[in-house]
Order: sequence, then C-alpha cells, then structure tokens
Amino acid sequence: MSKGYLTPDLLGSLYLYSDSSHSNTSFTYVVSLTMTVDGELLQRALNDLAPRFPQLSLRASVCGESMTYRETDTPVEVCGMERRGGISASGEFGHDCLFRVFTDHKTIYFDFHKAITDEKGIVPFIRAVIYRYLRLGGYDVENDGSVITAGSEFHDIEADDAFVKLDDIPASKPVWYMDARSVSLPCSDGKGDGNFKVTMIHLPVGKIKGEAKDYCQVPSTIISPFFAQALLDTYPEANVPGEFVVSHLQVNLRQYFPTTTTRPFFANLLLACNRKISEYPMATVLMSQKKFMEAQLKTDALAYNVQSRISVLEKIMDKGTFAEKTEAATALAAEKKRQATFSLCNVGNVIMPEQMLRYITEFYPVVPPALYPYGISTINFKGELIITVSSPSPEDAVAAKFTALLKQHGMPAYVSETYLHSQMKYNPEYRCRK
Repeated sequence: MSKGYLTPDLLGSLYLYSDSSHSNTSFTYVVSLTMTVDGELLQRALNDLAPRFPQLSLRASVCGESMTYRETDTPVEVCGMERRGGISASGEFGHDCLFRVFTDHKTIYFDFHKAITDEKGIVPFIRAVIYRYLRLGGYDVENDGSVITAGSEFHDIEADDAFVKLDDIPASKPVWYMDARSVSLPCSDGKGDGNFKVTMIHLPVGKIKGEAKDYCQVPSTIISPFFAQALLDTYPEANVPGEFVVSHLQVNLRQYFPTTTTRPFFANLLLACNRKISEYPMATVLMSQKKFMEAQLKTDALAYNVQSRISVLEKIMDKGTFAEKTEAATALAAEKKRQATFSLCNVGNVIMPEQMLRYITEFYPVVPPALYPYGISTINFKGELIITVSSPSPEDAVAAKFTALLKQHGMPAYVSETYLHSQMKYNPEYRCRK
C-alpha cells in the first residue's frame, strides 16, 4: 500500500487554504438509530476502521509555505454534543483529525472537512462505521457485500485524485445558458459563521403526482425552480429585471466517470430560473431546467468545466507564500458567492443491506450556508427524498414556503424537523501558527 493519501489532491487543497468564515469548508452527516448510541462502542468501531481508511485519519499541517497531511496517532474521538460548540468556536477543526464525531441520544453527527472528502464520497465510510457498530453491539446484521469491513483490503484508488485525471480527456465548451446575473438577497451580507437553522423535509417519491413525477430521478430540476419561487415570494424586492435566482449545483462526478475514490470529486454547475412557477405551466418550467442541466452534464462539457477549474486551482496552488494562497482561495470564494443565490448538493440513492436499514431511522447530509445565504442537500433514503434547507436565522420561513409550494403542485412534502446547527470552524492560519 502506497502512502499517496498523504499528498493533498488539487480540489481538496483549495479547502485547506479556505477559512470557514468565507467558504463551505465542512459538512455534516446526521445518522439516527433505533437505539441510544453507546459512545464507547462507537469509539471501538471507529478505531477498528481507522487502519482501513487511512485517507481519512489525517490532520492538516504546514510544511514550509504549503499545507500537507500527516497521519494522526490518535483516532478520532467520540464526543458528546455539549463539546461541539467549544471545539467549533476554536477554529481547530483538523488539529487532531479532519473529521469529528459527536453523539446525542440516538443520533450520530459526523463532521467532515471538504479537503478529504465530499458528501457522496464519504457514504461508504459512514456505512462501514454503522455496520461495525451494530456488529459489535450484537445486533442481527449481515453483510450483502455492499459494506466495507475492517478486514477488507484498502486500494490506492480510494485516495486517488480522480479530479486531476479528467485534465486529459476530450473537452468542448458547451453552449452555456449561464450568462445570467444572480439576484442579491438582503441576507447575503452575513458571513454565515454562527448557528443556522436546519429544516428537514421529507418527500415520498412514490406519491408524487403530475408533471413532476417524470423528473424525480434528477431532483435538482424540481428543487431549483421551486426554491427560487419561494425566495422571490419572500423577497419580492429581489425581483429585478435582468436578474435571476441562480442555484449553484454540486454535481457528483462518480456517476459520469466511475471511481471508488473518497476524495472530493465533483463539478459546480450554475442553473438560472428564468421562468417563474407563478407565471408559466409547471411542465414548461421543469423542462427548461432539465434542458439547461443536460447541456452542462454531457461528458465533454463536464470535462471542460473540470479542466477550466483545474487551471484556476493550479494558479492558486502555485502562489509562492502561504498568505498568498489563502488570499487567492478567499478571492475565489468571493467570486463564486456573486455568481449564485443558493447552493444545492444532490447525493443520490443510499444503498445498504436491508438488515441495516431497519436500525437506521434518519440518514442525511447538512450543507451549511457559509458561502451562500442558503444551503440545500438532497438524498434518497428508504424511498423518500430527504431535503435539508440550511437558512441564515431561526426566524427564516423560506423552507416552509418552499414545502407549501411543493404540496400545492402534487408533491406531498412535509417538514419533519427543524433545529439549530453550526458549521465546524476551520482556520488555516491556526495551522500556520502551530
């Protein structure tokens, strides 16, 4: 086994130089079980799996004027949620390990730094942890071959920089629709570095009726225009001629360029909503969104997208000093912030043994609204589309308007829970001082 996982990949490196105050440097997975979580048992499961996932048991470190990875001697510690605020406020996320694990009654919170993984790539690890935990606890679960175990062989490709490999494939510039100017919302001025409201919405896919039923396989084509309408209903002053509500789509590249890497492997697309649900037939709105997405999801168009981004990232990493790299990463985040109104990340389907599923009641990611005023994630779990909306303040009601719009158009969505959450803080300057 090589130790290539100690070398930061290009896309992940961007997040090593990005302060959480200016970028989405982390995300959370929330997993709720049918039983109260035993912290010591969960710690054993994590310890058992640490050697199998060496690309995750890393800490950020400074080497000269660059960031690098070092293996950690101490496996990630399982903490109670009462410690989360203190750890996050310090900005030391990554001092010991680039992911954290917290528990609260029946729920486990996995916090990951985006330098080492993304919302889709980390699913095999979380699945392995839950499976190992259930096995150690004596619960009746069997592996159908879809779960990685502590005894499974590690393959170097799991820590591969698949993003850079796309620099050599044929690419062509698509006919971009996205020349639209993004509307600026009143809440856009906040940094999003405090607590934020999470609204969890369930949408039973099998019960969707009408035109939307044909678009369930690509949730972004539904979420984007409906959430845009909810924003315009909430902020009518933002409805300015020549400006559009633009969604920043994080597209998982594994379905287009298959790989088992757990490292960040996604492209960012921009999707403007130029037809309001209140003014056009829903079928027209959804079809236009689908066509705009399809134009950007062609293989050569994705390759062009990635190669353009590689060029930008390489220029940032070629900067001479640590301070210059962090300044360039911050400037790139500011540029992205001007391009879109909200972010949207679709994870797709969650596959695991049926015996495991009966012990899991919730399984979903939370994307913080650090870069944009709103962060949305979607995941298919047990036949339902789980949508989380991260919003800037506890009083924010956009998610409720969004849910009502879905119901009004044949999609029986309902809010199952709301709570306050916070992004795990990361400050690259802290690593520099160390």
